[in-house]
Parts: sequence; structure tokens; C-alpha cells
Amino acid sequence: MSLTRVYFRSLAYLGVYRWRVSAVVLANVALACVAILEPILFGRIIDAVSGKGGIELNLALWGGLAVFNIVAYVLVARQADRLAHARRAALLSASYSRLISMPLSWHNARGNSNVLHTLLRASDTLFSLWLDFMRSHLATAVALAMLVPTALAMDLRLSAVLFVLGAVYWLVQSVVMKKTRGGQASVEKHYHDLFSHISDTISGVSVVQSYNRAKAESETLGRLSSGLLKAQFPVLDWWALASALNRMASTISMMVILVIGTALVMRGEMTVGEIIAFIGFANLLIGKLETIRGFVSQIFEARSKLEDFLALEADARPDEDSVGETSLGTVEGRVEFKNVSFDFAGTTQGIRDVSFAVEPGQTVAIVGATGAGKTTLVNLLQRVHEPQAGRILVDGKDISTVARTELRANIATVFQDAGLLNRTIGENVGLGREGASAADISEAIASAAATDFVASRPDGVETVVGDRGNRLSGGERQRLAIARAILKSAPILVLDEATSALDVETERQVQSALDTLTKDRTTFVIAHRLSTIRNADLVILMDHGRIAEIGAYDELATRGGRFTHLLFESGILGAPRAA
Repeated sequence: MSLTRVYFRSLAYLGVYRWRVSAVVLANVALACVAILEPILFGRIIDAVSGKGGIELNLALWGGLAVFNIVAYVLVARQADRLAHARRAALLSASYSRLISMPLSWHNARGNSNVLHTLLRASDTLFSLWLDFMRSHLATAVALAMLVPTALAMDLRLSAVLFVLGAVYWLVQSVVMKKTRGGQASVEKHYHDLFSHISDTISGVSVVQSYNRAKAESETLGRLSSGLLKAQFPVLDWWALASALNRMASTISMMVILVIGTALVMRGEMTVGEIIAFIGFANLLIGKLETIRGFVSQIFEARSKLEDFLALEADARPDEDSVGETSLGTVEGRVEFKNVSFDFAGTTQGIRDVSFAVEPGQTVAIVGATGAGKTTLVNLLQRVHEPQAGRILVDGKDISTVARTELRANIATVFQDAGLLNRTIGENVGLGREGASAADISEAIASAAATDFVASRPDGVETVVGDRGNRLSGGERQRLAIARAILKSAPILVLDEATSALDVETERQVQSALDTLTKDRTTFVIAHRLSTIRNADLVILMDHGRIAEIGAYDELATRGGRFTHLLFESGILGAPRAA
């Protein structure tokens, strides 16, 4: 992506404040134009001191102009700061809203740490670009456009020196950008790796400490940091060289201007005040050239940081229409899979030609080995993935024509990992239904058999559960997840191995809450422990993405097939019958 395209794509985000931004930019342009008067007035003061004019008026004008510039700059800069900060906050909010609405497969493909790092780096980069655009970019361009003809009008010979200086700046900048483009991209990759390692280690700090990996992980971070510096130092060296060459060119140019100016004064072709004024112009021009150099360097650096973000923004367009082609209306809970197939790219996992029907209020147990397609099946029901063939119907309506928001409003899920946020007990349960009252939340907690443990906490429902609920036991976390699902009161329920991580005693405590939850709901149970599915109306045994056996529990238990052997291996049956 070209520098120009990156820059204008960045400025497009300011469109929401176009009139206020335009006012700030125009004010800065006006200030830049006024600043050109300062060297002229200063030159006149020097000539007045030499006895060639009145000094009082010029001093008053010069002093008044200086005060005006200071006050006006502060006011304009304050408004620019506010606009840039407000836009960054709005950008983070809007991008966050889009990102969390993207399918889980989208997040899994990119990695949470990569998405987070890309967003945070980009927001800071865009903030700097917006702020500098309002404060200086256009103002610098306008000032240069005015400085050049003004300098030419004063003296062509001295102006030629400034033109050569401008050419040197351009040449140095072009060479350095060409030399560092690949290096800057490498630096951004190292930053991503560094952030990913930190994020991964902190999220898994319990494992790191348990296996005494703190020192090793710190050493790994040190190696990543060294790799970052190794990639960054050559880039910094090139820009340091550019700065040195530009400064040297500026110094030589000022010396040449002084030598030529001195000769012109001695020959009577210019006054001392005019030379002083031109030197003021030269300093102003050098300052603007430095601003442009910094601006180009900023855009060059920003390109590596923003290309990933702009691609992320283009990709993060969730089709979460509030209204789908079909509305589910009041859902009874009949679910039907018709020849559904789905494959994960580059793997052999997925499901193939799956067909079955579940009546309202029935419980279907989905069993099978790891990777058999159990979770994929329920994810397709929730449109985490879209079938590549076949259809899924809810109450006879194809869910691909139903808005995801409406579909998911009718499905409650209890995961193996309770999925608690680092918020209070009440807030975690309240996620089940927006606007739920304190009484509703308490009732859901009671239905999930969680009242006793919640009451035992000093802060009750105001107790903060910690990161991923780490201040609670496994059974307590699961009961809160069940309470959340009870509060949602959806007609379709998914229990994704909701008790597999619990010990037998805790599972018994949670099971009563699950019995309350599943009553009169169409329920899909993914289970490793076959003892928990004894009351299922339908059992589906998955094997390598296909239905190996399907039927009622008692029917499959006595059929002598693969499910019978699973019951035997689990110790539920005394001995398998021959198939």
C-alpha cells in the first residue's frame, strides 16, 4: 500500500468531525501565514536600530504578533487535542464492537493477542497522524507555498541556496525510505511476536509457575526483545544518518547564505535588516523542511503499523443484520439437520452428510471420540460456521436465512469452561438477559443451586470472580454458568461438556441444576461421561464426522454395537454383547 493511500485512508476516519477539523486546520494555516511576518518585522527593527526608520511601531507590531501567535496556538492546539482524543476513543469503541461480533473461527484464525496488538498499535498511530494533520501538515504545506515566492522576491541568489537544500532533503529521505522499508515491516512482526508471547504467558501464568517456567519464559522474552532490537537498530541507524546529513546540509546552507549576504551588504545591494529577515526565512524554511521530513518518516513508519489494521477493518465486517430474510418468531424447539457437511480447511476434521431430527423438549446426547465432530455440530447450529452442504432447520425454517442475533437469542450455551468474565457474580449471571433485575438474577442463582455459596461470600452477588472465575471452584463456576443460561430462558439449550472437568461429587451437585435447566427445552448434550446421558431421548454416536449410530439410549445400549462397547468400557454395562 502506497504512503499516499495509507495517509488518506487514515484521514478518512476524521470525516465524522469534518467541519470542526476543517476549522482547526484553517486556523493553523492562518497561524502559519502570520508567522511569516515575524522575520520581516524583525528585519525592519534591525534596520530601525541602524537609524533607517522608526522603531516603536515595528516593535509594537512584532511584540503583538508574538503574543497573538502564542495565545492562538494554545487555543487551536487544545481543540486539535480534544478532537484527536475523541476520535481515538470512538475508533476503539467501533472497532471493538465489530471485532467481538466476528465468528469464533475468524478469531481463532488470527489469534486474540494479534488482533488486540494490531488494534492498540493502530489507534495510537492514527491518533498521532490526526493530531499532526490538524496541527501542522497542511499548515506546513501552505507556509512553504508562501515562503518560496517571498524568498524569491527578496533575492534570487540566496533563494537558490534554499532550493539546493530542499533537493538534498528530498534525496536523503527517498534513499532512507527505500533502504528501510523491509526493515520496518520486520520490526512490526517482531513487535507482534513480543506482544503475543507476553499475552500468552500472562494468560497461562498458573502453568508457567507450576512448571517453574518463569525464568525460561523471561529468557525467551529476552531473546524476542533482542530480535526486535536487532531488526530495529539498522532502521534507526539509517534515520540517524538522514538526520545528520540534513543537519549538515542545513548548517552549510546557513553558512553560504551568511557569506553571500555579507558580500551583498558590503556591496550595498542589501541592508543588514534584509539579510536578518532572509536568515529568519531560511530558519523558518529549514524548520518546515524538518517538519516534512518528520511527516514522511511518520507516514513511512505508520504504513507498517496500519496495513494490518486496515486489512483487519476490511475483513471485520460481520453480517449481523438485525433482520434476516426469515424470522423465527416464537420458537418451539424442533431442530433438524438435513445432509449437513462441513470441513475445516487443510484438515480432515468436520462433519459429513449428517441428518437427524429432534422434537421440541427432547434431549439429544452427542458422544464420540475427540475430533469426531461433536462440537462442530453444535457450532453449526449456532452459525459459528456455515454448512458447506445441506441445511439446518429450526421449527422448519432454514437458519441460514435467520439473522445470527435472532438465532442466538433462542439458544443458551453452557461451556466446559464456564466462560466467566472478571466481573461480579451478578454481572456474570446478568449477561444471560439484558436488563435483568436483581430479583431475576437472584432467582436464576437459586435455580442453579448456587445461593449458598454466593451467600457465603462477604460481598454476595457483588463478589468479583477474578480472571476467568479463578476465585471460585470449578463447581461454583459451572453453577454460575448454568444460572446465566437459566436467566436467558432460551428454548434451545447446548451443554458443551459442561461437567466433564468436574469431579464426581461436584458433578452430582451441578447435575440437579442442569436438570432444572433442561426441563421443557430442546437440549443438545456433548458428554464424555456416558453416565450423565442416561435420560437422553436420542443418542448420536459420531465417528470421524459421520453418524456411526443413532437411536434411544436403551436401544443402543442393547444393540451390541459401538455404543454398547463404550458403555462396557465405561463400566456402565457388565459385558458387551456381540454385534
